[in-house]
Amino acid sequence: MDADLKLIGTLFENLAETDWASAFLTGVCEATHSPAGALLQVDVASRRQTLPAYVGQGREMAVAFERKHAEGNPWRPPDESSGPPPGSVVVPDDVLPLSTLRRTAFWSDFLRPMQVDHGCGVIGFRSPDKVVSITLLRSARAGLYGTEERAWLRRAAPHWVNACNLRNRLVPDERNGSDTALALDALSTAAFFFDERGRCARWNAAADLLLSQGDLVRLRGGHLFAAHPGSGALFASTGATTALRQRDGSVAGHAAAHRLPGHGALGSARAVVFVEPVEATRPRALRQALAAVHGLTPREAEVAERLSAGLDLNEVAATMGLSVEGVRTRLKVVYGKTGARNQSALVALVKSLGAVVGTAV
Repeated sequence: MDADLKLIGTLFENLAETDWASAFLTGVCEATHSPAGALLQVDVASRRQTLPAYVGQGREMAVAFERKHAEGNPWRPPDESSGPPPGSVVVPDDVLPLSTLRRTAFWSDFLRPMQVDHGCGVIGFRSPDKVVSITLLRSARAGLYGTEERAWLRRAAPHWVNACNLRNRLVPDERNGSDTALALDALSTAAFFFDERGRCARWNAAADLLLSQGDLVRLRGGHLFAAHPGSGALFASTGATTALRQRDGSVAGHAAAHRLPGHGALGSARAVVFVEPVEATRPRALRQALAAVHGLTPREAEVAERLSAGLDLNEVAATMGLSVEGVRTRLKVVYGKTGARNQSALVALVKSLGAVVGTAV
């Protein structure tokens, strides 16, 4: 059990770095007797599958999968929007027998050279934009993933889901890893960290701003409370989302709590609560629409949305924690994807889309 807790702790040690899940993936492979495994990420719009981390096989395998074989992967659902929810332990053999798998080009061209016949996966994150999961691989000699291994994965799954959710908040664009502390400082979402007694030990700059405004949350005796009655203290580490209401009962914001291991890049904190005003959730729907309609990445969509809200390039760069040149680079990509010839045309396009999806800017 101590070894399992230590392994789970590795998930939270480098949450904002590109190799954040490598140590956990290695441990999961060892615990499930899997010679190989990979962190699999799927872009829902394009169905592009990438392997940000892998063990047991070299970089050549990852490149071959991403460039040649991912499209024919029979272990992926035909429609990602209706795939298994986060926390699910998925065993392809349950729906695709080995005899059938061996008749596919995916097995003969990709799996067979690696001596792989069986797979197992755990879904960590699923949204309209992307899916993140762990895929484990082994040969027919090792056999199907059995009851004991599935039970171990189900015990680890809630921690995997929690880490994936935190990772998505800290680094919404997976290509841009950074230091966790810097990511928290640049994060536009308010983050409050709690010790083992449920007292708020520290918070980021966005949270400090929220406290200074005082109309959504307040600190009393080290505990975080909703500014208006009805929501109670906000340090419960259940993973559930709490609606923060105004005096008239209308929703003013949302708070989401996550458990933490008490060590690693997030320090000794045992829980974190993210708080967002309702106004902060409106751009999210517009950004999702930009991703669905024009194929923008989350960060590209954020650039487009912030420009349409009236910010200039310098302000967008400061808000997103980027350089002005970095914003310009993303903007050029946005122009290419949307067909907008200049910033004015892009703003008009985003405003029109906002009107359609009900998030006028």
